[in-house]
Amino acid sequence: MKMNVVATCLATLFAIPLGAALARDAQTLPSDREATVGGIPVACTGVGDEANDDPRWPAYSTRIEFANSRAEYLSDVDISIANANGVTLLSVCCESPWFLAKLNPGRYTVTAVFDDRLTKTVRFSAATHGQARTIVRFPEVGALQ
Repeated sequence: MKMNVVATCLATLFAIPLGAALARDAQTLPSDREATVGGIPVACTGVGDEANDDPRWPAYSTRIEFANSRAEYLSDVDISIANANGVTLLSVCCESPWFLAKLNPGRYTVTAVFDDRLTKTVRFSAATHGQARTIVRFPEVGALQ
């Protein structure tokens, strides 16, 4: 909790986007491996047959996807998830375009930072049953090569 207060103060003082300030200490999650961060089961995965057919992924209540202006997937996104009270639950760097989390049903906020300079904040709800899908778009990012 103290780290979040310090990061918030520094972000305000130096006009650094809060998501960028929090994400610098984020744990990097390699693709297609399950982990636990802050007591929450999480994973980063990609797209394609292997990701779509993996029996582990539907068990996650939340899927957050990252895309550019052309709906092309983005990876290497720094993510902070906060609960409805604004308390940051976890901060990670996702090496894949899908971030999965087993969050309890409820309302949350994701702050996503792409390319260390573009920050988006999106509110979402974790599913009671099945998997809730949220897309964080970075329209400033053009077509990928």
